[in-house]
Amino acid sequence: MGIAFDQDQQDFQAKVEGGDFMAGTAAIEAVTRAARQGDAGAIAELCALFARVAFITPEAASAVYDAFTRAWLASDDPALRSTMESQAALAHLTGLSRLSPALWADFWSIVQGAGTPDAEGLTAQVAGLGAHMDEAFTRKAEAVAARHPGCAGAASRPAPRRLTLDELARQPQGSLGHDIHTLIVSNDFDLEVLDREAIGLAQMTPALRYLNTRILQTHDIWHLVGGYRTTVLHEVGISAFQLAQFGHNYSAMLLAVAASSIAHASPEGFPVFIQVMAEAWLHGRRTPSFMNIDWESEWRDSIATIRARHNILPFESLYPADLIEQFASAA
Repeated sequence: MGIAFDQDQQDFQAKVEGGDFMAGTAAIEAVTRAARQGDAGAIAELCALFARVAFITPEAASAVYDAFTRAWLASDDPALRSTMESQAALAHLTGLSRLSPALWADFWSIVQGAGTPDAEGLTAQVAGLGAHMDEAFTRKAEAVAARHPGCAGAASRPAPRRLTLDELARQPQGSLGHDIHTLIVSNDFDLEVLDREAIGLAQMTPALRYLNTRILQTHDIWHLVGGYRTTVLHEVGISAFQLAQFGHNYSAMLLAVAASSIAHASPEGFPVFIQVMAEAWLHGRRTPSFMNIDWESEWRDSIATIRARHNILPFESLYPADLIEQFASAA
């Protein structure tokens, strides 16, 4: 039986909005360790933390995910070290901040599987949550994006030019460009995932406009170079990687939805998903900034060459990438 979000939605919302969290790394680590042991209350609190930093306090996301990952993986990796700045960021977890009823309605619709969308449908649904965010949140998200070390001066960059399949098709076999072309065509993917005009990227603030446009057009490049397959677990993983790399707020929203969804529908799978989230977050913290790479100048080189040039190691996990698909086919 899943966490009873259907019965306790108001309590969950009050937790997220009220900021009734112990705002310190030790407290987050303690909750994480309890969740890892299967404590239902700790699992619900961890999900609430993920929702808080996704929808209210994006400035605390890195500190929360660092503390969570340290505890879940029992890791003392220097990439996850707590600093005075991260401790100060955690203070934003406290304090009342209301979210719109419309956002909560859409959040619960996704969490409880209304319509059970495919991966593309889920992407659009989670992106739609952003329409409910107010100007105060947008200012905070823009500030986070503008100062994140992985954001490559995003606020002063013009919108990226569009990529074309013709451009990729001209690249030699065995190159990144050729591999991306094959991935897109073989899977009938959209080259930029979602249409930038249709979702209003041009109306975003400068840093968010550049970053959201760039990640939509390079998401599949990140998959290949980062070592993330196009499976359920690795889509969750690459979202954690993206959040670690440049504070991607859409990825924070997807992770919040994913964590609450699995806790609600299939709690026995919760440790698997959260393990992959933690592993991918650490991978993102360890890996040089993908946003700082001019991918268009790398088209003709192989993925192995690009990884060696930029000191990139592919993602590794305790679990097989297609574990969920294996279970589904055996059912």
